[in-house]
Amino acid sequence: MDVEDIAPGQNFVETIDRSIAACATALVVIGPHWSQILRERSQQQTPDYVCHEVSSALAHKLKIVPVLVGGAVMPRQEDLPASLSGLPFYEAAELHDSAFKEDCERLAKDLRLTASPKFTRRRLIPIAMVVAAAVLLGVWSRWPRRTPLADPRLATARTQTELGEHESAFRTYGEALKTGPADPAVMDLQAAAAMAWLRDFRVAIPEGQKAEDIAGPPLAEIIGVLEAALARSGGRGPRAGDILAHIGWAHWLNQHIAYKEFGPAAERAMRQSLTVDPTNVFAHAMLGNWLLQTHGDTAEALRHFEAAEHTGQQRPLLRQMQLGGMIYNDDPRIPAALMRVVNHMRIDGETLDGHYRSRLMSYFRPGNSDESRKMLSAVPPSDAWATFLWLDDSPRGDDLKYEGFRREFIHALVLELDDKTAEALTLLTELDGKMRSAHFTGRLLDDVSTTLKRLRSR
Repeated sequence: MDVEDIAPGQNFVETIDRSIAACATALVVIGPHWSQILRERSQQQTPDYVCHEVSSALAHKLKIVPVLVGGAVMPRQEDLPASLSGLPFYEAAELHDSAFKEDCERLAKDLRLTASPKFTRRRLIPIAMVVAAAVLLGVWSRWPRRTPLADPRLATARTQTELGEHESAFRTYGEALKTGPADPAVMDLQAAAAMAWLRDFRVAIPEGQKAEDIAGPPLAEIIGVLEAALARSGGRGPRAGDILAHIGWAHWLNQHIAYKEFGPAAERAMRQSLTVDPTNVFAHAMLGNWLLQTHGDTAEALRHFEAAEHTGQQRPLLRQMQLGGMIYNDDPRIPAALMRVVNHMRIDGETLDGHYRSRLMSYFRPGNSDESRKMLSAVPPSDAWATFLWLDDSPRGDDLKYEGFRREFIHALVLELDDKTAEALTLLTELDGKMRSAHFTGRLLDDVSTTLKRLRSR
């Protein structure tokens, strides 16, 4: 605890600030009543050192990990004082009572922390991390609460952010900065809005106008805001990695939509992001998509997607980048990769846009049985069958129609892949008879006949 390491006569606040400035990581431990206690302390006008510690960590651009304990959830931005308004933008970790040791070990591994016996407890505290948990314990009461910014536009911008209106939030923060003080916290909030806007950037092109005239100006504005944010970050650590990845994506959009540039700026920024933060989920996802869209190295693109998946973060964005980059790519490695992606999506209960679903089902079209087998063999047979049924949204209930026949044929292919050749033969023989009795002709019947001959010749 700080009271054990601060000598009599030392300035309490300055000592805390120096300790935080020397840290690489700040863990902000948040219990289920954290926000409530913050509000109560502010109403009582009691000094709160935890607010000061967290705001100091934000100001020093540390790697910040909100650590949720006791079933807590991340506080909403509007429930926090202005000095902590940037906290909800950091990805949280969760520690469960039932798996506390394992969760702690996983967190330490993710943060690449190591402990050496030669370091004493006093030595580890200042150089490793600050744990800002005292608000849960009610320890300190000597720090004056910072007065929150009164500009009502900031509350409007927070509401716009919650509603997903990121362009509007970006504009609102910009207006506040034009007429108010150049508050770094507000500038960082605008940068966060810029990054969120980029992740779903789209423009409507009125008749008679050009895409470059509509998309170019806002992208130039976004790039300027992000470059300023990068300078404030010092160019190091996860925050700099996030900003660099988005700068790269903005340059790619500037090239792809606005036709404003054709140089290496997009790739350079994304790769620089991975230099300063090798596990940056945005850089891995965006670089993977960029490689596929620019006919780059498919194997490298898939490795970046795998690295992004491994982080467990930003899953909707990752799916958007994976599916958007792969769905119309003709590389022979793509169908199997797509099958693995949608299999994970099914298992994790994610949603799949109908456009992507329709495109994926085209891999199982009649006359395409070889590619169908490649898709199905990318995952275990039980997963392959479950994922096909998850993708297939055609009507059920009438097995004497095309959709029912196709399902039975795919089931037979899965049985074959599961080394259940006899069962596959039985199913295909029955299917062949049903289709001929129904006077069904076409490529699907040809697929059934060809597969029957192949299995019988084994």
